Amino acid sequence: MKKYIEPRLRRDFGGIISAYFDFLKGNVKEIVNMFIGYNGVFVIFLLISTYMVVTGAVALTVAQNNTSFGSSNPEESAAVLTGLGFIFWIIIILIATLLNYSLSSAYVSLYEQRKMNNIPRKDAWHKAKRHLGGLFLVALTAVGLYFIYVIVQLVLAFIPLLGSIASIFIGLGFNAWISLTIFSYVHNEDSTVFAAFGEAWELLFSSFWKAIGVNFVLGLIIQVCLFAINIVPSILVGVYIFHTIDTGTGLDESVFGQILIVVLITLFSLIIMFIQLLSQTINAFVYFNLHEFKNNTFLRSRIEKLGDTA
Repeated sequence: MKKYIEPRLRRDFGGIISAYFDFLKGNVKEIVNMFIGYNGVFVIFLLISTYMVVTGAVALTVAQNNTSFGSSNPEESAAVLTGLGFIFWIIIILIATLLNYSLSSAYVSLYEQRKMNNIPRKDAWHKAKRHLGGLFLVALTAVGLYFIYVIVQLVLAFIPLLGSIASIFIGLGFNAWISLTIFSYVHNEDSTVFAAFGEAWELLFSSFWKAIGVNFVLGLIIQVCLFAINIVPSILVGVYIFHTIDTGTGLDESVFGQILIVVLITLFSLIIMFIQLLSQTINAFVYFNLHEFKNNTFLRSRIEKLGDTA
């Protein structure tokens, strides 16, 4: 039985990373169960949207290579099917992102409040769903801020070297800000959306390098590990497609080949969603650490307890 890891301790850069992995060891089973339990419905929609994209793209390729089009204009129909499938896929990913950020924030919040591992996923869901409306407003605000972020990135693109370096730091900072905002809003029951944005901004710049450093290191480790899972299926699909081309069989004639591609893209999409869920748990630990360094809330509570027992 893994012990409870106090996220509010004043830790340095390495201490946060070590504490996070200790937390993950004790809670990974329930986190995975939570992800599967509340993202299972998205699998069906991902398969449908991906199937629309793949079959539409194949049909579009065939139609473009066909010199004699009928009156139904199959090229246009294929393009519409591909476009609708891609839009459908984007909408699913956005909805799943909002849900997973909310669930992971609620999970770590309850973990800190109850001082125990393996928080029941239903409890995390009940806490998360109370904040979904506000998180939708957070998402809309983040979209507006993202346009400003894109403009800044375009300006930096014209500055050699220094612009590229600054672009990386700004990107990491922007992502950390939005993630800290989401956790602040979910964790603090009496918080408003814009109060959460303000608190996250103050915490981020109270220790900017620590915040983006932890995000970069842990995010990179998690992404490498999870994408490594996709290597074998990707190689198998690549070998199959190469064999199909080598034998002269078109992908439009191979239903099995299309199914393989659909399954691989769906698996890739699920990995992206799981990375999002884990990355938010990372920022929950960053939030507690920065909050403690700035406000000393946990330290003062321990001192008060010592005074009571003296």
